[in-house]
Amino acid sequence: MNIKEGMLSIVIHAFLGYLWVLFINHTLSIANSMNHMILSSLFLFVGTLLFGFIANRIAPFHNYKLTHPAKIVGAVSFMTIVLIQVLVYNAV
Repeated sequence: MNIKEGMLSIVIHAFLGYLWVLFINHTLSIANSMNHMILSSLFLFVGTLLFGFIANRIAPFHNYKLTHPAKIVGAVSFMTIVLIQVLVYNAV
């Protein structure tokens, strides 16, 4: 892994993390308006699953193994952005 590949992984996954937080905010507002716990949790699960499939195909790193440094750095940056949004900004 070179520096360009690592930085690209960080930027792409950080952006995807921010998009996921926005997606979950919107999905939670729709799911909470349903007033049915099972349907709203199913809606949230299916939405997150679809977002994961799309995000995995958008990133150019989908053909790497899970232990490849670019995938690890990307996962760490994704989780960092999500945790900052949830814990610091109380986005969700």
